Amino acid sequence: MSFNIVITHEQGLDNYRFIMSRLRRTGIDYVVVDKGPSVILLRVDDPYSAINQFREHVKEIPVIYRVIPVDLVVDPYVEIVAEKARELAEQKIPVDKTFRVTLHGRLYWAETRLPAHTMDAIKVIANGINRQVSLTHPDYIVYIRSIKLYHRKRYATITVTTPDNIITLKSDKP
Repeated sequence: MSFNIVITHEQGLDNYRFIMSRLRRTGIDYVVVDKGPSVILLRVDDPYSAINQFREHVKEIPVIYRVIPVDLVVDPYVEIVAEKARELAEQKIPVDKTFRVTLHGRLYWAETRLPAHTMDAIKVIANGINRQVSLTHPDYIVYIRSIKLYHRKRYATITVTTPDNIITLKSDKP
């Protein structure tokens, strides 16, 4: 599955249609890869420049929760996510900067295929990254989101970026 932007929004077909009508006005060249009850997966040329373009229009779309650029899509296993997050973090986070791990959704243990407790998964992911952790004011966020669309395969997205590159309108929601 080839997507590099995740939009989460309030559930409902009307909300999806509203977002899509507003998205057409942004001038962003995108392809809708898939959609779920409250998630839209897009492919664009450069997710970070698309986020900057999108930021100008997002206030007109109050049903959106988050717009997230995606660096990598992997299987939703803690061990795989931890390894790929470590590789991305070492490339993108300078040695003197801090980070935090944010996980939305469910990850699983590769060996047993059982669900991992969120805090256990976060600890495994964070322990593999050789940078200082800051839970309150991180310079970078390692943002992991587990996505399952209509009873199909589940994916984990990994984003390593500064907090301002993730648009959050309703932080208490998905």
